[in-house]
Amino acid sequence: MLTLTHPSQSTNLTRLTTFGITRLLSLMLILLILPGCSQSSKSLSPELIIYSGDILSVNQSFDRYQSMAISDGRILELGTNQEILSLAGDTTKLIDLKGATVIPGLIDSHSHPENYGLFLFRPDLSKAESVEEIVQIISEKVDQTLPGDWVTNSGFWNEKKLKENRNPTRFDLDPVSPENPVFLRRGHLAVVNSKALEILGMDDSSPDPKGGTLERDLDGKLTGRLYERAIDLVREAVPELTEEELMESIRKSYEGLAAAGITSVRSAATSHSVMRAFLKLQEKGDLALRTSITVRLNPNQAEASLEQKLKDLKSISGWEPSMLSLWGVKMTADGGSDLAFLRKDYANRPGFRGQLGGPPENFARAARLCNRYDIRLAIHALGDAAIDMVLDSYEEAHRENSISGKRWSIEHGYLLQPEHFPRIKNLELVIHPQTWHLYNLRRNFLENYGRNYADMSHPYRTLLEHGISIAGGTDWQLEPSDQFFYMWVSMTRRSLDGEVVDISQSLTREEALRFHTSWAAYSTFEENTKGSLEEGKLADLVVLPDYMNLEEDEFRNLRPLLTMVGGKIVYQSKGFVF
Repeated sequence: MLTLTHPSQSTNLTRLTTFGITRLLSLMLILLILPGCSQSSKSLSPELIIYSGDILSVNQSFDRYQSMAISDGRILELGTNQEILSLAGDTTKLIDLKGATVIPGLIDSHSHPENYGLFLFRPDLSKAESVEEIVQIISEKVDQTLPGDWVTNSGFWNEKKLKENRNPTRFDLDPVSPENPVFLRRGHLAVVNSKALEILGMDDSSPDPKGGTLERDLDGKLTGRLYERAIDLVREAVPELTEEELMESIRKSYEGLAAAGITSVRSAATSHSVMRAFLKLQEKGDLALRTSITVRLNPNQAEASLEQKLKDLKSISGWEPSMLSLWGVKMTADGGSDLAFLRKDYANRPGFRGQLGGPPENFARAARLCNRYDIRLAIHALGDAAIDMVLDSYEEAHRENSISGKRWSIEHGYLLQPEHFPRIKNLELVIHPQTWHLYNLRRNFLENYGRNYADMSHPYRTLLEHGISIAGGTDWQLEPSDQFFYMWVSMTRRSLDGEVVDISQSLTREEALRFHTSWAAYSTFEENTKGSLEEGKLADLVVLPDYMNLEEDEFRNLRPLLTMVGGKIVYQSKGFVF
């Protein structure tokens, strides 16, 4: 079980191990449990030893060591330099850490890894500083595209960082794309031009789809901005990348993630085509990071269609548990920060309470079906009213057949009310929040919800005090993949504007590390194989200049020196020589 109690701030520099018979029996036991190993084919000499470092195990007692021995992708033993170096054989590779810190490989519990590498094939809008610049980038792509072909983007802009402080509209895009349909995606929002609306058969009289919104201006004209389920209308019309292109995008994404110290990813909303690309990469032995797939599911489809999709998902083979696994499915209960479904009116929009992802009965029906087919369910919910609906749906499924211990989840879960906590605890749910949103979306929260509601977000300490499991994620590539920056935010509770948001909800630096390692491993049922550096566990690790002795503000610029998955180097900084 996940330990949510506060570890002591004092930690042991090393743990003395008893050698002789005890050590020999320990080594023999580990060798017996290593996949594909036997005593007859396996030497007791480790393949790799890393030594002279500060190894933070992040086990229950947060033990610290100097050295680690690794064989067959797993940790053979930890201890002092003298203890571990004595195990070295003629073929053992040695890495002198020169005092550097080692932590478990970081786990991104809510990520969109297939998106980052799309810049190889589509224009990247993530660095745009104005609507004008977005239009210019799209204009250049249109010039390289045949008339009639779709133009879409990689890299997501942030409207709060654009000079105009707004999202683009079709009126911005139309002058540079008269003959090409344009579809620009940013999370829970998309923007299309007039040509795209024409192809889709949409005009000012078109109704909003169930669970989605077609934005209109004061004159009732479509602006080209689409929200939530309205985006699906376009997504189905836009040609997807080929399987080879998707595979290359994932490869490039994982290069960036490995450089950020991430060794495992939980993909938070994967399409079936992307899932097939992941399976193909696994089949080819070309999947660099451990991956857990959450497949996107629309609860608003007919029950027969919904049930068939779940049956089809259960029948898929080709998973390899240590590298690629199916976590379950994901649905969306409300919008992003501008459309979160609240119990009360928005502070800046009287009469408006957000965007619900569909009728509550559809979510309850889908939850019951997932439970019957033993498929775990994650539901995106930001607002308190959306969380009400999710808990109602989960409890309905739970009454039919218990979901306790299945670790279903709420993705984000920002505006939790006091009465939510015991309900979450009773169902043994996992909450997947992203600390980056506390930092980057604070302005949105204040403007949309008012200060009282905004101050409720990311209640980490309260969740822990209720014994509720939390797992850290980044929402990458919607947001940057920099978990050390997020650790700094979770410790300081500072926003983009420098405001400290309820410091009583902050994490200690040990908890901040657990949030992205051992607690995250628990959310995918992998706490016995990764998330901490212990004998017999996977040798997924990150080498850092330091961790425990850093000043808080130094976390903002902390970067990995080396990243390993299963004892193999997947990233090495140019400045780290061993």
